[in-house]
Amino acid sequence: MNPLLFKAHPLLYLTVDLLNRPSAHSVDDFSKLILIYLAIALLWMAALRLAVRRVAGVRLTPLHAYGLAVPAAMCYAPLMLTVSNDILAHAFRLEERYILIFVIVVATQMLGAVYGFGVRFERSRRSIGLRAGLVVSLFLLLASVPFSFLLLGINALFRVV
Repeated sequence: MNPLLFKAHPLLYLTVDLLNRPSAHSVDDFSKLILIYLAIALLWMAALRLAVRRVAGVRLTPLHAYGLAVPAAMCYAPLMLTVSNDILAHAFRLEERYILIFVIVVATQMLGAVYGFGVRFERSRRSIGLRAGLVVSLFLLLASVPFSFLLLGINALFRVV
C-alpha cells in the first residue's frame, strides 16, 4: 500500500486515486472533486489576501487572490485534513506520517515560489521575491490548521466527502 494513503482522509484518497486511475472514475466524481476544491479555496483566499497585505503591503484583487489560493487549497487541504483527522482520533504517529509531513514541507516550498513570483507590487510590477513568498506560504500552512478542523466539522455535519 502507498504510505501516503495509509489511513488517509477520503479527499486525499480520492484526489490521488483520480490522478492515478482517471478511467476508474466518472465525470461526476471529477466535477464533485473540482467543486469541493473551488469551495475550499475561498478560505485560503481570505488568508492569502491578509498574508500578502501584511508581508508585502500589496492589496490583491479578489479574483487574483482566488486564482493564487486554488493551488494552496489543493495542496494543503487534503494533507492537513488527514493530519487533523489523526490528531482528533489520537492516532497520529510520526512513523506512519513521515511521508505526509515531507509532502507538506515540499508543498510549502513550491507554493512559496509560486507566491514569490506570482504576487507583484502594484507600482513597479516587480515580484515580491522568494523570501516573502515563503513567508506567505508558511502563513497559509499555519492557517490550514484551523481551516482543516473547520472542514472536518463541516464534513461531519453534511457528509460532503
